[in-house]
Amino acid sequence: MKTSLILLLVLLAGDIYDLPVLQPTEAELRLVDDNALAIMTIWQEARGESMEGKVAVGEVIRNRMAQRVHSDGTIPGTVLAPYQFSGFNTKDTNRIPSFKLDTENPQCGACQRAWEMSAGTNLTKGALYYYNPKAVRQLGYKDPEWATDDKYLVTIGNHQFYRG
Repeated sequence: MKTSLILLLVLLAGDIYDLPVLQPTEAELRLVDDNALAIMTIWQEARGESMEGKVAVGEVIRNRMAQRVHSDGTIPGTVLAPYQFSGFNTKDTNRIPSFKLDTENPQCGACQRAWEMSAGTNLTKGALYYYNPKAVRQLGYKDPEWATDDKYLVTIGNHQFYRG
């Protein structure tokens, strides 16, 4: 709030006194922390999984960022890409609750640790995709087209992981 008010005052003063307009940096305008988005995604996708399963989802986020697969190389540009992480899909019932998480939630802490750990692990063998076959079938959907035997890498908990 302070930054916004100061920025407004600077912009107004620039107009009044014909001063050069200062452009705010990206960091000054960020409302949602990148790590918070990654932690929310892990919570949405793997809150019922073991720590290994949570770390694995973190790895996929990082792998997609690094290879720019359905990603612009940033956390928001990866996890918020359309239809990539189901927790952000409009009809997902956990989308709104994920935005209400706080550090008092034990699962939130586990997801934060998983995100941090995923920076130095390779449980998924470089996977770019994953899904939960049981959940997909319970919802009456078909397996994704990319979920083929030749691209299968590993199963961790309820998720199967695949190369691109």
